[in-house]
Amino acid sequence: MRKIITGERGYIASHIRDKVVDAVCLSFRNGADAMDLTDAEAVIHCAAIVHRKEKNYADLYNRINHTEAVKLAKNAKAAGVKHFVFISTMSVYGVRNGVIDKNTPCNPLSLYGKSKLAAEKEILALQEDNFLVTVIRPPMVYGPNCPGNFALLKKLALKTPVFPKVDNRRSMIYIDNLVYAVKKILEEKITGVILPMDKEYVNTSDMVRKIANAGGKRLILSVVMGKIVSMLPSKTANKVFGSLYYDKDSAMLCDAVNFDKAIEQCVI
Repeated sequence: MRKIITGERGYIASHIRDKVVDAVCLSFRNGADAMDLTDAEAVIHCAAIVHRKEKNYADLYNRINHTEAVKLAKNAKAAGVKHFVFISTMSVYGVRNGVIDKNTPCNPLSLYGKSKLAAEKEILALQEDNFLVTVIRPPMVYGPNCPGNFALLKKLALKTPVFPKVDNRRSMIYIDNLVYAVKKILEEKITGVILPMDKEYVNTSDMVRKIANAGGKRLILSVVMGKIVSMLPSKTANKVFGSLYYDKDSAMLCDAVNFDKAIEQCVI
């Protein structure tokens, strides 16, 4: 029986497809009703709208991330699929700085987070003995050719000679470790809300330094620049230099690939 992954062009979906046995990655562009769920034992729903100006795409965020996601879960249940895995996001919490644990309430600030949380609630409610549901809330994902914030950090690390030295703590997850979490969830039939992360917290300055070193570049960490960064408006500074992390007792810790090896693979 096959495992269906949605989002054939997506970064996470393509990596899961390459490393999960009997997995096929399908487009979600035509919506849930166009998906062929024949003989599927599991569906891993990765497809989503993200990184678009929310004021221009409010209806699209809600339709793709919420309405169509719920429809897909209902269709999967009706088709006899045994396990539905929904890739959500850390942003459902709406926390910009600090620690998140299993008791932290969800209060998303973005349309992305709001649409994902709305879908989560309805999909989790579909669970029964013969239809398992798992919601995965990854923190920032990084890896080779990864889009988004990590790509910007990598570009900066390989070009700048100096970077702020900050003392922060962030939960992140290397793409292979996220795939490991998905495989573990499928194999062990783990249900509920899962908070996956690399085993160790990441310090932004340390990450940038290691990227530079792996790329053969010399980078100086500046305490003075770090103090300047600390005086920036919190919303601006927190996105890169603030602390945002899962409590380890609440998280699924993944260490299939350690941090140093992960950074090396990102730069090669």
